[in-house]
Amino acid sequence: MATFAAFSNTDILQDLRSRVSAGAVVTDPAELKKYSYSENMTGEGAGLALAIVEAQNTADIQGALATARKYHIPIVPQSAHTSTVIGADGIPGSIILSTITMNHILEISKADSLAVVEPGVINGDLDQAARKQGMFYAPTLGQN
Repeated sequence: MATFAAFSNTDILQDLRSRVSAGAVVTDPAELKKYSYSENMTGEGAGLALAIVEAQNTADIQGALATARKYHIPIVPQSAHTSTVIGADGIPGSIILSTITMNHILEISKADSLAVVEPGVINGDLDQAARKQGMFYAPTLGQN
């Protein structure tokens, strides 16, 4: 049975590209497969995501979310994709929101026992930075 869609994938991708940084939208099938399925997954997934948004900043995240909301498309957030457990695999037709390039440690305050980081920071990198200030970051099992 055919399903009616008011908007084509071309329409959706055009709108998505207009809302995020130039070059942030990835639709290459090889990349979609890499982001849609975890290396730790057994078997094949159900299908590929529609696109990957490699967010460079908060505005890119907002643009991706606005597009997803407008077209009722699932969003799958991913950071460094380094977890040893199956994590945020793509959903067929979804937008994968990658924060891998948003990987900066903005502040570490020993006095406040506080770290302010972007969403793509790897736990090991945060731990190394904290140790330079006489602290440590102990992530939970299964995280990167």
